[in-house]
Amino acid sequence: MPEGHGPVLPDLPGNASIALKLDGIAGMPGARYDSIDIIVFNDDRLQRLDSYQRIAVHDGETVFAASRSGKKIIAVIANPHAGRYGWQDISSFHALRSKKSDLRKEDPGALMMSGYATAAGGGKCRVALEPMVSEIRLESIRCDFSSRPYAGARLEEVKVYLTNVNYEARFFQTEGFLPESICNSGHLDSDCLSAFEHPDIMMQEIDGPVGTSEVKPGISLMCYPNECAEESAGSPFTRLVIEGKINGRTCFYPININRGATGKEAAPGVGRNCRYIYDVVIKSTGSSDPEMVVTPADIDIRCDIVPWEEDTGNEIEF
Repeated sequence: MPEGHGPVLPDLPGNASIALKLDGIAGMPGARYDSIDIIVFNDDRLQRLDSYQRIAVHDGETVFAASRSGKKIIAVIANPHAGRYGWQDISSFHALRSKKSDLRKEDPGALMMSGYATAAGGGKCRVALEPMVSEIRLESIRCDFSSRPYAGARLEEVKVYLTNVNYEARFFQTEGFLPESICNSGHLDSDCLSAFEHPDIMMQEIDGPVGTSEVKPGISLMCYPNECAEESAGSPFTRLVIEGKINGRTCFYPININRGATGKEAAPGVGRNCRYIYDVVIKSTGSSDPEMVVTPADIDIRCDIVPWEEDTGNEIEF
C-alpha cells in the first residue's frame, strides 16, 4: 500500500468511525510519534480483520479511524518501524499477535509502542501504549583501587555495552519473555552492531579515563525483555558490560541485569517498559572474559528500577 494512505475498509453497510485523540507521548524525554497504525478486528470468536489505517499524527490532533459497527478489538502500533504499511498479510487478531518487533530498527527518539483495547464500533475506549524496550542506564562510575597494588590507576578507553540481547519480541506480549534471537552473544560483536539503525542503543564510550572522581556519563542503552528463569546456552542472561584498560590490560566488568543481589526477586531479568539505573564503583581488574560475571570483591553496584518518565497523556482516546 502507498504511504500516507487512508482507511482500508470493506465496502459493506453499517460503517462507523472512531475518533482518535492523541494527548501526549509516553517514553523518553523528547520522544515523538512518527506514525500510528490502527488495526481493527471483530471482537468475536474468529477475530477477523475489520479495517486498518496508518496516520501521521501531531500532539493534540484529533483524527478518525474507520470501522464497521459492532464490538471491536482496536490494536494500535506507534512508530511501527516500516516505511510502508506492513500488515498486508494480516487477516485476524491472532495473526497480528504473532508478529514481532525488531530492536535493530528502534529509534530512541521514536520508540515502537503498542497496546490494544475493546470497544463498540462508533464508541469510545482508551488504549495505553507502552514501549517494548527497557532502558539500561549507567548513571555514575568511579574507581577505588586504594587497597590494590595498582592504587591510583585509572580505567581508560572505557566502553559500555550490552551482551546476550534479545532483539525480537511479539508486539503485544507483556510477560514471559524468553530470548528468541540474540545479538552480542557472549561478547561485543561488530557485525551485530552494523545491523542496527541506531547502534548507540547497544554500545557507547565514555570520554576520557575514569579515576577516583565520580564520572556521570549518562549512558542510556536499550534492549528487549529477557525474563528466562535459568541461564543456559540457548537462554543466556542479558548483561551490562563495562570494558576498559588498567595499565594497558583489558578488563571486563559484566553485570547480570536485574538478577541476584541487585535484582528484584519478584520480576527477575529484563522486563518490558522498565528502567534499570546503575551507579558503579570499580574495585579491581575485574574479569578477563565478558561472560564471567563480576563479584562484590570486584565492583560495588547500586541498581534502581524505576518506571519510564511519562507524560500525563500517555493514552490515546477513541
